[in-house]
Amino acid sequence: MSKEQFREIYARTPDGGVQFAASADRWHLYEDFVHLAPHHQRGGLLRHEAQLKPFVDSPNRQALVIIDMQNDFCSPGGWTDASGLEYQKCRTAIPGIQRAIAVARERELWVVWVYWHNRPDLRNLGAPTLYSFKHEPSQQGIGQDLARGQVLTQGSWGAEIVDDLKPLMREEDIHIEKVRMSGFYGTHLDQVLRTQGINTLLFAGVNIDQCVTTTMEDAYFRDYNAVLLEDACSTSSPDFCREAVVFNARQCWGFSMTVEQFAHARPFKSPQSDETVQQPT
Repeated sequence: MSKEQFREIYARTPDGGVQFAASADRWHLYEDFVHLAPHHQRGGLLRHEAQLKPFVDSPNRQALVIIDMQNDFCSPGGWTDASGLEYQKCRTAIPGIQRAIAVARERELWVVWVYWHNRPDLRNLGAPTLYSFKHEPSQQGIGQDLARGQVLTQGSWGAEIVDDLKPLMREEDIHIEKVRMSGFYGTHLDQVLRTQGINTLLFAGVNIDQCVTTTMEDAYFRDYNAVLLEDACSTSSPDFCREAVVFNARQCWGFSMTVEQFAHARPFKSPQSDETVQQPT
């Protein structure tokens, strides 16, 4: 196999596909699916019935990323609740996340927990971020006191993962403390994923239209394979916000699917070896 054969963008593959990118990062596009790992030829490949197209991938390259399932967003008495928003809507993600974790454990995927842990002195936050969560002087913003402690502050009740998910956490899981909506900004998430050989990220959590979507976009910008688990995400925002994220997950950033589609991925066998690639004519 010549290395030059895998460096030609949009090269035709021997089985009628089209190559995207090059070398070990290449995809193969077909009429009825996208192969995210054509260089993996020996066992373990799964076909996921996602939108807009099904995709084939190796579980060895995947991680489940769970974002901001914290009391301040999802529990009574938390920040969302105190702000007059519907924290119950955020809780609708919990069953899907529980199911997704079970599947991830069965397939031995990495589980990544991403959550806000702000400094008590708030020196990690600039004015634009503070304003985005406090539009009126009377509002309680990040770091300010509620009945059960400071909002989204390291060590506070509000910053803890909800009780429904705590028993599912493991010490060996990856834990990422963030101070912006995106789980990549100012954290070591990218380095940890790359050193563990993770290429495909399955996203779950809240809010789908804020912290989930910005993290998914940043993953896409960094050339990770991004997959939204639709029913393992939720938001207290209006429904059209969720709809826009699902649309863009499918059209722009990667793929979307339900947790049950994730759970029922089918074994996939490559029809032929990826030893040669035809050049476009």
